Amino acid sequence: MPRNNFDQMRSQLHRLMGEFFKEAKPLGYQPDQSFRPPMDIYETEDHLVIVMEVAGVKSEDIHILFNKGILSISGTRSEPSSPPKTHLHQMEIDYGNFGRTLRIPYPVKSDEIKATYREGFLLISVPKIIEPVSKTVEVRIR
Repeated sequence: MPRNNFDQMRSQLHRLMGEFFKEAKPLGYQPDQSFRPPMDIYETEDHLVIVMEVAGVKSEDIHILFNKGILSISGTRSEPSSPPKTHLHQMEIDYGNFGRTLRIPYPVKSDEIKATYREGFLLISVPKIIEPVSKTVEVRIR
């Protein structure tokens, strides 16, 4: 196998493995300015529900804003105080600012959006505006 193809295959394999197993950050790693916490989005008959994993974040450090069909969730996860890290071996937990933004694809009751935070999960419930079911009406000609 030519060297170039081998290097390309190795690079792709490394990238896939890194996506499958969250890579440990190297010594001296400096966190990005922000990170994207994982979230699930599902729909019920009358709500859109967003669940975001934000363990270690204080509820007062989470900000939720809905404006013109866009739901923005942001906040900060502070690194817990601990003794100085003289020999850091692995760092997988992201600290610092985080943010996620999503477009809500239908009309909602924005003044009734509710959020709860429990056991490291933020749950946001966005009530949909339910359109009245149309009914068949006979129209008479005059």
